[in-house]
Amino acid sequence: MPDGNHYKILIADDREDNLGLLREWLSAQDYYVRCARDGREALDIARQDPPDLILVDKVMPQVDGLSVARELKRGDPTVPVIILTGREDTRRAAIFDDTGADDLIMKPFQYEEVETRVRTMLKKREVFRALEQANEELRRANERMARLIQFDEKTGLYNYRYFIERLTDEFKRARRYSNRLTLAVFDIDHFKEVNDRYGHPAGDNVLREFGEIMVRSSRETDIIARYGGEEFVALLPQTSAVHGQRLAERIRRVTEAHRFHGADAPEPVIRITVSSGVATFPLNDRIQRPEDLVKAADDALYRAKGAGRNRTHVDQRSLATAR
Repeated sequence: MPDGNHYKILIADDREDNLGLLREWLSAQDYYVRCARDGREALDIARQDPPDLILVDKVMPQVDGLSVARELKRGDPTVPVIILTGREDTRRAAIFDDTGADDLIMKPFQYEEVETRVRTMLKKREVFRALEQANEELRRANERMARLIQFDEKTGLYNYRYFIERLTDEFKRARRYSNRLTLAVFDIDHFKEVNDRYGHPAGDNVLREFGEIMVRSSRETDIIARYGGEEFVALLPQTSAVHGQRLAERIRRVTEAHRFHGADAPEPVIRITVSSGVATFPLNDRIQRPEDLVKAADDALYRAKGAGRNRTHVDQRSLATAR
């Protein structure tokens, strides 16, 4: 347990002799001690300079010790409160339940008893604080884990795993309610040349900025994800192939006009283009599963690449059902 001078103790008692003894005993153990002569003063001091432990007399003028304990515990349930009482109290359990106090010391008290009770309560608080810190670290670790499970580290977009989960869910929903579900797959043209010419850090910047373009160009309800490497996807619930084509073209045009940042260059200098393929469910009898929709969009992307890149190709059967 840390040395006493790490702790601030507030004593509240309307009897000067009790205050003097407690102050002398606890100060000798290097505790920083503040004193209050009534309940109202104790509450004021506690609000201005929160203590690590409070010793409060049960009977005091203006605001009694039980009310002080109750109010202090309402503000900070973790601060130990020890109530001092002048007689054997048969309502110990009721006092603890009513005020949230942690301990009760009978008067007249001995120094060893007070010192032992104070050290015990402070040690318990140290344990409680350590548990709180451990729980907070665990919560943050869980948040980081959740981000790793759902998000791509380089771009901040949803990752492949999360995309597949959402694709499965949205496909079931589209089938159940006879809604359209469109998938657009994007591939950055000649991305290897970007890495070879400008370096991989610059390539990472391009991936991140392209992801930002996709997010800005889409709706909040669209699921934008990094599919892997230089491939990205936009899953568009309740969207026809025509509207999916418009989104893909908008992203293509913005990308072509955009200047991307290199790793160390102060000005954006990198130019890229992007090809995309679009497909929509339902698509006659050909799309029966989520992976069929992915294959149809991939095939459309392949055709866009084969036609010269920097273009959008829509699966023809998707266009047949677009209206």
